[in-house]
Amino acid sequence: MNPNEFQKNAEQAFATLCEVLDINGWKYEKDVENLTINCGAKGDDLPIPIRIEVEAEKQLVTLMSQLPFTTKEEYRDQMAIAVSVINAYTVDGCLDYNYDSGNIIFRITMSIFDSLLGKEAYVYLISCALSTVDDFNEKLLYVATNKVSIGEMEKLFGYGG
Repeated sequence: MNPNEFQKNAEQAFATLCEVLDINGWKYEKDVENLTINCGAKGDDLPIPIRIEVEAEKQLVTLMSQLPFTTKEEYRDQMAIAVSVINAYTVDGCLDYNYDSGNIIFRITMSIFDSLLGKEAYVYLISCALSTVDDFNEKLLYVATNKVSIGEMEKLFGYGG
């Protein structure tokens, strides 16, 4: 594919993504020039902000959700452990943890290289992100504010060795 085909493919992916959001009644802000969407959802416990980027050069659709809290500096070591445990068991997507800032972003990516994704793929992308973030954001907030210790994390996250 040449750069023009990459751009055309990305624009088609963006249009399909917007169509999926429209069909499902989402309210969102789109930036057609930069192929980005900003929206959000209300989770069971915390809000779930969403940013979706279609990257023509990389032929990727990336959904990111920054968790709405920052880990206090004194609890960042235990947050690194918690994020590692969750990432080991997450089927799609991952948590990106910035130790220096204490911020966490959930990220899930799909390739559009040499193909176009159907509507179902975008429904999956959004559903997977919402489900994963909603499952873990409150638990990670507990870790960020030291409401659980490292020893209690296994019980909190439901994983054992």
